[in-house]
Amino acid sequence: MGPGDRHDEEPRDEHHEGPDEDSGDEAGGPRTPLPDPLDRMWLHPTELSMLGSAVAPPRNPLGPGSTRHRPWPWLTPLLAGAAGALLTVAALAVSGSFDRSSSPESADATTGDGTSTRVLSAADTLTKLGPSVVAVLARDAQGARRGSGVCVRHGKQVLTSTRVVGNAATVQIVSGDGQRHNARVVGRDRVTDLVLLDLQDVADVPAAELAEDPPPTGAPVWLVGAATPGAQSPWMSAGMTSSNDALVVSALGPTTGGLLETDAVSNTAVVGGALVDRAGSVAGIVLGHLNGSVTTYAVSITVAVGVAHQIDANGVARHGTLGIRGVDTPLGPKITAMASTAPAARAGAHVGDVVESINGRAVESITDVTALVRSIDPGISIVIELRRGNQAFTYRVELGATTG
Repeated sequence: MGPGDRHDEEPRDEHHEGPDEDSGDEAGGPRTPLPDPLDRMWLHPTELSMLGSAVAPPRNPLGPGSTRHRPWPWLTPLLAGAAGALLTVAALAVSGSFDRSSSPESADATTGDGTSTRVLSAADTLTKLGPSVVAVLARDAQGARRGSGVCVRHGKQVLTSTRVVGNAATVQIVSGDGQRHNARVVGRDRVTDLVLLDLQDVADVPAAELAEDPPPTGAPVWLVGAATPGAQSPWMSAGMTSSNDALVVSALGPTTGGLLETDAVSNTAVVGGALVDRAGSVAGIVLGHLNGSVTTYAVSITVAVGVAHQIDANGVARHGTLGIRGVDTPLGPKITAMASTAPAARAGAHVGDVVESINGRAVESITDVTALVRSIDPGISIVIELRRGNQAFTYRVELGATTG
C-alpha cells in the first residue's frame, strides 16, 4: 500500500331497544306538557320564533302613518343566537369543561402517526432516568478521566464511550446514591466508539428505559450526564435533534453513519451519558464533540444495544465491509486494491473504479465509503454506483464482515 492508501474495512466481524322516546311514558298514558321554553335549558328550533315574539316591541297604536319604527326584522335570529350561546356556556360549565387545564411541566404531543406521546418535563426526566446514569472513572497510561455511562442491564451492565475508558481494563462506577463499584471492560467497538462494562459486585442500578425509534430532526432532546462531585442531581442540558443520520469519521472513533446530532450543550463529563427523547427514554449514547464540532453526537440506542449484545456474546461487534482499499482523487474515492474474493469484486467492481454513491448517498472520500458501509450489518445487500472511465455501473453487493 502506497502513501495515501487507506483501508476501508478489512476483516480484523384487533340494539339496545328501549321505549320510543316520542311515545309517552312507559304505561302508555298521555304525555305531560313540556315546561315553558324560558324555563328549560334547551329550545327546539320551532320555538325560536316564539322567543322572538315574546321580546319584540308591541304593535304600533298610532297606525301605519305614525313615525314609530317597525320592529327590526333581524332581532329574532339575533336573540335566538344569543340564547343558544348562553345555553352552550351553561352546559359547558355544568359539565366541568372549563376546569380542564394542562400542566406547564408536561404535555401530550401528537406524533406523525396520530398517536399521543407524553412529553416529560426536565424534572420528571431526571427523576425517571437519573438513577440509571452513572459516573465512570477510568485511568490508563494517558491519565485519569471522568465521564458518564448508562445502565442497560439492571445492576449488571453499563454502556459508555471509549473516550472515557481509553485503554483501561477496569474502571470504577459511581451510582446515583454515591456508591462506588468496580467494573470490568467486556469489550470495545472502535467503529461506534462504544464500550460495554460489567459490574463486578452487587449494585442496585436500574436499567434505563430505552427508546424504540430515534428522535426525528427538529425534535426536542436532553443530554443527561452523571452528577459532578458535590452536585445534588445529574447534569442536564436541552436542545433539539439536528440530524439522525449523521456521518462521522474520526481517527479515534467513531467511523460510521446513522449518528444522532444535537445542538444541546455538552462537555467531557457527559460523554458516555444519555441522549433522551421527549418521552423520557434513552435514544442514544453520547459521544460528545467529534473532530472539533460545535454540535454533539450520539450513537442511536438501537445500534448501541446491538453492539452491546455482540460484545457480551463474542467480545467484539461485527460490521459490514466491501473488502476494498482506496484513495481520494479529484474524481472521488478510487478503489486501489481488493482481493478477488472481496464482496465488491464478487459483485463486479474493478480496481480503478471510482465510487460515486452507496445506497443512493453520494460519497466524497474513501472514509465516507468506509463509514457508510460499516454502519450496515454484514450479510445485508447494498447498491453501489461506480464510474469506470466514461461508463457508469451499478452493482448490488452483499457485505462481508469486519470487527470493530
